[in-house]
Amino acid sequence: MFDPDIIRLLFFISLPFLIDKGREFMRQRELNLQKPKRNKTKFDYFTIILLLSNSLLQTYFAIFLKPPNIYRDNGVPLKMSTSILRTIFMENNNKTTFNDKEQTLLKKLESYENRLIYVTYGEEALLECSYCYNLTDYLMFIIPNIAWSYVIMTSILGVTTMLKRKSHWRTYGVIWLVGSGFLELYTFSTVDFSNLDSGEFLYCTIEFYRRLSFSILSLAILLFDKIDERNNFEIITDMKRTLETIINRSKALNLQRTSILRDSNLRRLFVEYYKRVEMDDNIISLDSEYKEAKNKALSKLNVENLLKEAELYVDDITKLKELGSDTDLAVGIQSTSTSNSILSSSSSSSSSKTKES
Repeated sequence: MFDPDIIRLLFFISLPFLIDKGREFMRQRELNLQKPKRNKTKFDYFTIILLLSNSLLQTYFAIFLKPPNIYRDNGVPLKMSTSILRTIFMENNNKTTFNDKEQTLLKKLESYENRLIYVTYGEEALLECSYCYNLTDYLMFIIPNIAWSYVIMTSILGVTTMLKRKSHWRTYGVIWLVGSGFLELYTFSTVDFSNLDSGEFLYCTIEFYRRLSFSILSLAILLFDKIDERNNFEIITDMKRTLETIINRSKALNLQRTSILRDSNLRRLFVEYYKRVEMDDNIISLDSEYKEAKNKALSKLNVENLLKEAELYVDDITKLKELGSDTDLAVGIQSTSTSNSILSSSSSSSSSKTKES
């Protein structure tokens, strides 16, 4: 059914990418073993149920609810005469008469060409396509049914990848579905009818692999989340670490400034440097173009609202349920914000003293 050369080519092309992704996943997994688990929401549970149900349903259809095929179900070869097929069919199903659908099907299967169409495009195409006169017509008849299954799977993919931790699967899933669709269309359009004599039922085989592909994709989305997703606890931890770094650098800068001002020569160089900086700042601030650009930029910003939003954001951080008000992290954030205000006031006072000196 599938060209082995094409399959090998696709495998070797994608092998480096798969190895790189596997190594990255294992490396990130080892680095994130100690991270706190993310609390699942109702939408998370809905996504899990949807993906698991779809995977089980696709597997059930692939194994137990296969498309009807009278030759496969009765275990007879494609070249067997219709009269013998009728006898075997009646014996296997304990029937004495045939209904209208079975009579029509057996009558059409008297032609060997119809048998090839039957195993290639399915029973529904042979019985229900009234306008089909060539192979292209039969192919166009089955495309809407096949496309509908891809549309349903694409909808499931879109809903389940709305979560941030599964958003990366949207790109991979689309590539998976588009590649599968083109491969399936290519197989139908380049079918070799000489291979069908060996008992290969193309329509049933392709549907089996399509269902299996959808099931595997659903399981992959369900099991493999985005490794680098950060919850609120991790974001706040990084913020605390960054604030501590800023405070330590400010302390080091103040210590360095204090040590410099103890020496008369260094103190003179220090004062001269900041005098030059102040003169440059005054020249820039008095420039008309600078004033115009500054006023234009400030007019687009609502500074008061930005300050209020910043205060609310800090309050929300310290009141998070994951932290509580008594934890070290909450105290650390509050202390860092207090230290920042103290440092800003002390730096402004020290700069004013320096200007006076």
